[in-house]
Amino acid sequence: MHIFSLRLCLARCLATWQGTRQLTTWVIALLVVLPSQAQEVRLSGLLDLAMLRHPTILQARNQAKASGFDLEAAKWGRFPTVTSDLRSDTSYVQSVAKLEQPLWAGGRIEGRIDVGQANLKAAQASVQEAELNALTQVGNSFFEVLRLTDRLQTAQENIKEHQRLHDLINRRVQAEISPPADLTLAQARLQQAFTEQLQIQRQLESAKFSLSQWAGPLSGPLKEPSHIAYQRLLSDASVVERAQKVSAQRQRLQAQIESAQAQMQVAKAQGLPTVVAGYQYITAGPMALGLERGSTYIGLQFQPGAGLSALSGIQSAISKKEAAEQELAALDRSLENQVKTLYSDIDVLGAQLKPAQSLKDDTAELVESYLRQYQIGRKNWLDVLNALREKTQAIYNLADVRYGLLQSQVKLLLLTGELGADKNTVIHE
Repeated sequence: MHIFSLRLCLARCLATWQGTRQLTTWVIALLVVLPSQAQEVRLSGLLDLAMLRHPTILQARNQAKASGFDLEAAKWGRFPTVTSDLRSDTSYVQSVAKLEQPLWAGGRIEGRIDVGQANLKAAQASVQEAELNALTQVGNSFFEVLRLTDRLQTAQENIKEHQRLHDLINRRVQAEISPPADLTLAQARLQQAFTEQLQIQRQLESAKFSLSQWAGPLSGPLKEPSHIAYQRLLSDASVVERAQKVSAQRQRLQAQIESAQAQMQVAKAQGLPTVVAGYQYITAGPMALGLERGSTYIGLQFQPGAGLSALSGIQSAISKKEAAEQELAALDRSLENQVKTLYSDIDVLGAQLKPAQSLKDDTAELVESYLRQYQIGRKNWLDVLNALREKTQAIYNLADVRYGLLQSQVKLLLLTGELGADKNTVIHE
């Protein structure tokens, strides 16, 4: 009986026999023990789970929060500061409290704020970068599991076919109709089929494990999307430009360049004085005659740092900026290469899809045809076994082309920003 029907029947029994405590207890126990049907797992759901659960994304988000607090701390440099001094010599002890507001710092405060803002941009871009990586890994693993699942089903059917041919030729050899060499060949091909199934099984388990690492444990079989809303654009250059525009890695490098520029400003301001407006109050201790305990003043403060540390800081910032600019140039080339490679893969796989389907259909009855011709002496036993191999390879090829095409389309949509953390409408399930 179907599990759902059994559950419904038990529920009705429960409603009818509410007065019988033992029966009620028994029915409730069965309802708890019976397993619920595993629901199909969809790509969009796995993408959402990866966004919510994966540690690399959570770590990047926490890092972005920390960068936000660093920016707030840098902005506090514009506000007054309160200090307290305790002065002592052999004759007296004096305690002084000061409130100082910076008026001009040579660009040091603004530079630190600019560094904080640039670091925040870089951290936010790192979040998007982690999200893109997770979504890409989920998409790759999802279609790899589907491809290997199809291959495994084909491998299992291949074993059944080889077993059937093995039994057939075994009977013919025992009846001395066919030579023993044909049986040896059938046994070898059957063993190859078993080995192939084991290899595919291991690959499938590895792919499932990889998918579960990114999106969590799988609760059921994967459901292939009915359609991916991919549309081929005429100009490759426009797609490259779009990929560069939405690239989180590119945004992070640009923020690093801005941060290095701001660090140069901070390092240069290190050699300049700071002008402050202050108010001090002598809270305890003796005072000179004629002086009040509280007074206002304009002060000039200068702390150049140790040796030539400011010059070293400037050179360090310049080197960081140049390194980020060079990495940015290399990234632009890499993005262009990725886009063109994916476009090429999509075009090639799309052109192969119909021929692969036709080849699968053409080889569907090839084994039976060759087997009939073998029985009347027009084909040999090796031809029959080779026909089965061609049929199996045709089905394998169709799975490779079909899911490879979907995988490449999803990767390109992720790369160009048409599919993302909050953009799942291109996946029709």
